[in-house]
Amino acid sequence: MKKIIHLIIIAAFTFIMVGNIATAQIDLSPEEEGMIRALNTLDNEIVRYFPRWKVCEPSLQIHIYQAFRNAGYSADSLDQGNIEVLAAPGGFDTDYGYYQILLVSCGVSAMSPYQVSTYFTSLLSKELSGEYSYSGTGYGRTYCYKDIPPEAPVSSYQADAIINYYQPTDVTHAISLSLFEQDLKIGETGFWLRSIFGNDEAGYQFWSSGQAGIELQRPLYINKDVGTSRAIPYLINFYFGGGYRITSGISSDGTIFSWLPDRTLNGSQSGDLIMGLNFHLPIMPQIGLSFHARIPIQSPNDKSIDPSKWGKISLEDIYTLDETREVYTEDGNITITHVMPMMHSSGKVSVFYNWWLDSRKPENYIRGDLGLCYVETREVALANIGGDIYNNMLAVDGINGLKTYKPHDFMDWLYIRLEYRNQATWPFGASVQIANQTLLGNVWVPILGNWLLLEMKYSTVLRDARPYELKNFFMFSPVIRITI
Repeated sequence: MKKIIHLIIIAAFTFIMVGNIATAQIDLSPEEEGMIRALNTLDNEIVRYFPRWKVCEPSLQIHIYQAFRNAGYSADSLDQGNIEVLAAPGGFDTDYGYYQILLVSCGVSAMSPYQVSTYFTSLLSKELSGEYSYSGTGYGRTYCYKDIPPEAPVSSYQADAIINYYQPTDVTHAISLSLFEQDLKIGETGFWLRSIFGNDEAGYQFWSSGQAGIELQRPLYINKDVGTSRAIPYLINFYFGGGYRITSGISSDGTIFSWLPDRTLNGSQSGDLIMGLNFHLPIMPQIGLSFHARIPIQSPNDKSIDPSKWGKISLEDIYTLDETREVYTEDGNITITHVMPMMHSSGKVSVFYNWWLDSRKPENYIRGDLGLCYVETREVALANIGGDIYNNMLAVDGINGLKTYKPHDFMDWLYIRLEYRNQATWPFGASVQIANQTLLGNVWVPILGNWLLLEMKYSTVLRDARPYELKNFFMFSPVIRITI
């Protein structure tokens, strides 16, 4: 096991050196060249288990800061009180008592081993690594330092600016798994495959909408702006897919979700066509236009169904809510027993802005969306034919008193969303959205590093809840996030 750890550390050291080997014109052995080729997938999940520490010795802080200034780094990017060291055990054996320096950061700037050997004095390098005793007695690191625990993700100088934490663009492969959604990055193609549960754009999260879907996102236009291309690699991202009706949530008794309220809203009878577009302005990629639509393949029609797989409201409950209402048919062979609400179509269009508080240190990210949304819900009837309780059908034609719910006032149309993400030592994020007069809040926090998270969603209807709406709905899920 110890040999395996040593090989990983050797590999990491070689990987970090790659960017400077060409400059130094060092000849590599075939083994080293092979090692470099194999290290393209090394990520921060491995690096964070290497020895890391903060330097708190005032004299060393001054000398390191001055070394960065002499190397030409801007004072605005440096922080004398925030100096970190990433290292590997010297000689790959901690018994030697000193370390091999892999990276030194000062503020948001960092030096590689080649730069350290160029701009640091030999004495400073050896004192920092512990090869020479700073205090003049003993051996190892005898100056003031504070170890960084492996649980803490790598520091901000290794964090890239990204828009979506569950769909990072700074890695080759990525997968995120939760009860709310599953995302898969398809290599370096820029394609994403996404499975979703619920309809967040309409304010109906998890199973409250009775909908789920699968989307394929593909890039259409490369961002050639050097300043923003790392965070926004493509100016246009188009996605399309299909939605389907789910039976989950109609009755959760006897399941692990028995503490959640049952729903009565149904997805479309025929399934949906899902499509959307995110367009970033070429002259200022942080700003753009977002479009999303979910349209049923066909309108509801009469069909034999299994009532246990549909959310429904009894006529007695309907009349209790509205004594003046009557749902009926003139066909004496048909008996109506329930009303079944069905999501028909939904969508939104918005203008968005992506903002990193400090582009050189992309720890704090804010995104704002402002636009219009549209949500339409139609009622259909549950009826039995000829008094046969086992001969049930979804009925639309010839049924009187069924309602269609559409936007009426400005608040019904309003779509506004604000998101904040912190990508520092412990990454976390939060968002709040108003759409379809429904408030949807979302919070995610780390549990173990940045690969196991906890996500929580809470939604509440701001107006009087319609018969098919859940006034308040809270749901949480663990999230597994793996990047390579």
